[in-house]
Amino acid sequence: MDPAVKGQCWSLQFGLDHQSPFDFGIFSWQSKCRVSGYYLIYRFGAVALLLSITVFCLSTSPHPDYWFIYLSHLGLVLQTVHLGIAAAIPVQLLLTPPKDGFENSLSNSSRLSWFLYNVINSLSFVISGVFWTGFSVVVREPKDTDFLIHGMNSIVTICDLFISKRPCRLLHFTHSLAVFVPYGAFSVIYWAAGGRRENGISAIYPLLDWDNLRATLPCVTVGLIFGLLVIQGLIWALHLLRDRAVIVWVNSRGTEEQPAPQGHWNPGLTADENCVA
Repeated sequence: MDPAVKGQCWSLQFGLDHQSPFDFGIFSWQSKCRVSGYYLIYRFGAVALLLSITVFCLSTSPHPDYWFIYLSHLGLVLQTVHLGIAAAIPVQLLLTPPKDGFENSLSNSSRLSWFLYNVINSLSFVISGVFWTGFSVVVREPKDTDFLIHGMNSIVTICDLFISKRPCRLLHFTHSLAVFVPYGAFSVIYWAAGGRRENGISAIYPLLDWDNLRATLPCVTVGLIFGLLVIQGLIWALHLLRDRAVIVWVNSRGTEEQPAPQGHWNPGLTADENCVA
């Protein structure tokens, strides 16, 4: 490894610094720093899809008063907000393009969008994984909205991961704690205040059964520490797969256009180099 890269401070990998603002407003296979009209169509189409799913699931719920106590429903709302902000980024780049086509820092809106991107990536996989493995609910009849809430979220996340050119860092798994920790605290407060689900059960989820504190607390702690690390490792691997696929595709075209070297867009534990992707 390059000694200059090796000497970069790890603290940078927790932050939201990136040297190419256009990586947040173009397709993963684009080399030119220019927002595409097709990308705008994709972005606003994704927002419309998630918004329609959210509205449909809430409006058809037989117990709308309890809808917002569930992490899966809150995740759907947050993902819709994330996609809305992500759609605003390319518009911002069109209206106020960086000087000379690039600059060395991100706007505050791009940083917020990147933060939400990191949160949603982990949150979607957790919600889908826990639900489809049967750990999130007691035995019940399937609902018409189960796939929309617990399946489409991860499908949209994976599609966005491969379509967009956003970078990924391993240590960004910590960003998702901004959702998981407050929701865990909410579940404790809700339980302590005597809150119930629509069926009268005190635990919002079986994994958050605070009546059984000795089992719940270790499971939640281990899940937050090790589970999120595993999920972030998977997300990072998918980003590297995306970058490798783009490199292979560009090389197969036989053009003079040179793709960025592997790891340049998604350096993992290394800091961005002083050049533009």
